[in-house]
Amino acid sequence: MEKPDTGESWWGKIFGGGSKSTPTPPPIIGGGTSSPPPPSTGTSVNSATKTTIGKISTTYDKNNATMLSQLKEALKYQSFIEEAARSYGFQPSIICGIGSRESHWGLALKPPGPSGRGDFARRRAKGDRKTAEPPDGPGYGRGLMQIDYDSHEFARGKKWPIPRENIMYGGKVLSDARAYLRGRVELSTEQMLRAILASYNGGAGAALKALKAGKDVDSITTGNDYSRDVLSRSGWFQLHGWE
Repeated sequence: MEKPDTGESWWGKIFGGGSKSTPTPPPIIGGGTSSPPPPSTGTSVNSATKTTIGKISTTYDKNNATMLSQLKEALKYQSFIEEAARSYGFQPSIICGIGSRESHWGLALKPPGPSGRGDFARRRAKGDRKTAEPPDGPGYGRGLMQIDYDSHEFARGKKWPIPRENIMYGGKVLSDARAYLRGRVELSTEQMLRAILASYNGGAGAALKALKAGKDVDSITTGNDYSRDVLSRSGWFQLHGWE
C-alpha cells in the first residue's frame, strides 16, 4: 500500500526499499496483459484505486511550439483520454503526458497519426518472432500510446490503430503496473505514480527491482528520465486546462 503524502515535492523525493514481494510473476513489459481493455461503463473507479497528485510542475514553457502542436493533436482524442483516465483512476493530464512522450500524440510516428508506428530498432529473435523486425513490417511501437509488439498481444492484433482502443489499452497498462506494485513496496502517492510511469516504459518487475535496490526508478527507463519527463509534460498539459 502507499504511504501517506508527507507534503514533500514529488520531484525531490528519494525512493527507498519496499516490502517483501510475493512469488506472483510481474506483468509483462509495461505491466500489460494480452487481454484488451474492457468497454467503458461510464463510471469512475473506486477512489481507493486512484492515483492522483493534483497540480504538477513543468519545465516546459507554456508557449512551447512543439508541445502546442501535440496539444492540437491530443484534443482530437480528448473524450478517449478522459475515458481512460476515469476508467483506470489517473488524471487525464497523466495520459496526455504519456502520449506526448511516446508518440508526440502521433506526430512522431511513421506515418503520422494513430495508425503510425515507432521504435524501429532491430531486435534479436524472440519466441514466435524469428526475424529482426515484426513479421507485419518494421516498428515495434504501435499507435498513439506505443504499445509494444513483443510484449502485448494487443499490438499484434487489428485494433491497435483505433485511437480509443489504443488509449484505453495504455490506461490498462498503467493500472496493471499499479496493481503489481501495490502490496510489494510502500511508497507515497507521488512515488507510486513515478514507479507506475517507469513501469510503463521499462516493466513493473524492473521498476520494483530498482526500488528495492535503492535506485531511482528512472534508472530502468529510456534516457533515465521517463517518469520525470512524463510528469513534466503532464504539468504542461495542466497549464492548458487538463486536470
